Amino acid sequence: VATPSNLGRLGEPPTHPELLDWLATEFRDGGGRLKSLHRLIVTSAVYQQASDARDDAFAQDPENRLLWRMNRRRLEAESLRDAFLSVAGSLNPQAGGPGVHPRIRPDLLVASQRNKWPVVKREGAEHWRRSVYVYVKRQLQLPLLELFDAPNTSHSCPVRDNSLVPTQSLVLLNDEFVREQAARFADRARHDAGDDARAQVERALWIALGRPPSEQRVIEGVAFVGEQQALLEQEGMGAEAAGRAALADLCHVLMNLSEFVYVD
Repeated sequence: VATPSNLGRLGEPPTHPELLDWLATEFRDGGGRLKSLHRLIVTSAVYQQASDARDDAFAQDPENRLLWRMNRRRLEAESLRDAFLSVAGSLNPQAGGPGVHPRIRPDLLVASQRNKWPVVKREGAEHWRRSVYVYVKRQLQLPLLELFDAPNTSHSCPVRDNSLVPTQSLVLLNDEFVREQAARFADRARHDAGDDARAQVERALWIALGRPPSEQRVIEGVAFVGEQQALLEQEGMGAEAAGRAALADLCHVLMNLSEFVYVD
């Protein structure tokens, strides 16, 4: 339904009413269990399609209302934060419990009489739980989540916005949290692969992209690390520290790739 906030006569009619009726019946017969319904949807052939376009289908349905392919989409704000933590090996799998308060710059914190957001000087495992556990304060969102269109809890949200603004790229390049996770990502790749530079690059690519890296990608990655290390050494950094920083820079680049941020 193209107008999920208006299901009446003034809204757009559903493209697949029979499918909606069938899903409603399955939901009822399944005892009203949402998890079972979600599993049914995400394991369907339609949901698992790639986003590749076909000229014949595009000519008939350019807006993809008939679901002949999957729409390319960016990771949702919470999933993006969780992905950074996951590749870095930082994600705390603890389930349940009270909400967590990740670090927010003190100048962004708004003073209030109650429910103040605590000042966190350095994050740790207790802050790196899944984003579903991030404490929700109505007048103060975690900036990273807000920037990537997490819903505003002050009002209803039938469909999330999907903005594309320069600020998002700047934050992914400069945000303290992202850079810290990139450094931890590099430490993980080094720990898994040992001291061999090529093996470290291959491992980083594997972790970030979830598939065997192409030879060309590996060659480019090794060249990038070598050039970056040379530049850092010219600036006075020791060889070992420069090597670590160069690998962290590569991991930071991988966390900014479209293939990492978008689902095809």
